Amino acid sequence: MDISEKIPFFRMPRNKREQLGNYSLMAAVFILTTAYFHFYSWYSLLAPYGTLVAAVFLIVTFFCYTDIDQALRDPAFLLMVFADLYALVNLFIIGSDKGAILTIADFLLILYLANKVSLSERQMEVCAVYIGIFFIYWTIDVKGYFKGYNTNYGGLVLISGFIFLIYEAELLYERLRTAANSRYKPATVRTAELLLFYVAFRIIAWYRSRCALVGLVVFLVLLLIPKGFWKNRVMYGLLTALGSVGSVLFSAFYVWLGMRKEELTLRLFYKDIISGREEIWAELWEEYLKHPLTGIGSSYVMKLEWMEGLFEVHSGLLDILIVHGLVVFIITCTFLVFRLLRIREICTVDTVSKTAMAGIFAMLFTAFMENYIIVAPFSLMLLMLFSFINRRLERLQLMADT
Repeated sequence: MDISEKIPFFRMPRNKREQLGNYSLMAAVFILTTAYFHFYSWYSLLAPYGTLVAAVFLIVTFFCYTDIDQALRDPAFLLMVFADLYALVNLFIIGSDKGAILTIADFLLILYLANKVSLSERQMEVCAVYIGIFFIYWTIDVKGYFKGYNTNYGGLVLISGFIFLIYEAELLYERLRTAANSRYKPATVRTAELLLFYVAFRIIAWYRSRCALVGLVVFLVLLLIPKGFWKNRVMYGLLTALGSVGSVLFSAFYVWLGMRKEELTLRLFYKDIISGREEIWAELWEEYLKHPLTGIGSSYVMKLEWMEGLFEVHSGLLDILIVHGLVVFIITCTFLVFRLLRIREICTVDTVSKTAMAGIFAMLFTAFMENYIIVAPFSLMLLMLFSFINRRLERLQLMADT
């Protein structure tokens, strides 16, 4: 008898289990965004536990979508477990804070589930509207340093909410375009989207969040590129490579620019382009190269005086490389690349999926300058975008079968 058959939970009908998994993911996002995005006092109190809260709900989602026996025979699952154990052993070897294992374990589990979780149409809309509201909320009630939050964090909230708001607009556009007797013109949605992009640029400029501006530009460019363009495997492959290992190359290039900052006078949002991260990354690269296989852990004390010892990588995938080492980084990027390549074909024929794909890459490029995609609740939003595409894939496959 299989292990799963001995446990009553796994005898539950598959569709009911998966719905439970969907609600678990949604609950994690709703709880964490509600706690983090309203008052800084709540955020500062609960932020240290975000990865733990996310882990609990992700584990529930994992068991809802995966049978134990199948998982034990799944090379992807075994590779994920190996990476987690390897990272944990490294943390003991270098004497690091063991809590760092939650960040990489959560992110790897998100990537493992990225081709499995599939929210229903109604659930997709509820999530898109709920997360999108935070773009409006943080635009009307400007936070940033005015209310305790870092302005870059404000930018991350804005770009995340904006991506989901545009996704919901695309769902609405599709519905109006296919409706027989709709009183509303699809062009109205397009006009609203243009207005939203204008508002997004203005509010991101107000927050002076350069990382969010990068995400906004990437999102807009990918939306404007015709769907059929992504039939070109080489171009999509290049985009995938940049979205995965590009953060490492970017940090190295930024350090090189920092060596020439006396010659550069580039400014964006009233701030110099070279304004501190080059010093952080230069120090971290120097320390990492001494421990390439194990990484330096999360207990490293920064030597830069103005950092006051605070360890912060300011880059999502680079954080995984620096903290956990080359082996874990390669496995993580392998997962990410396979998940990105899988969604290429549907993005060539389905505009709504293309919007979610553009959102995924916008988050990846934004993470060049902030941890973003590896911390909750933003990491869970990344999984949601993959889950939206999974539902569209199932829908198209069903239409093809009938």
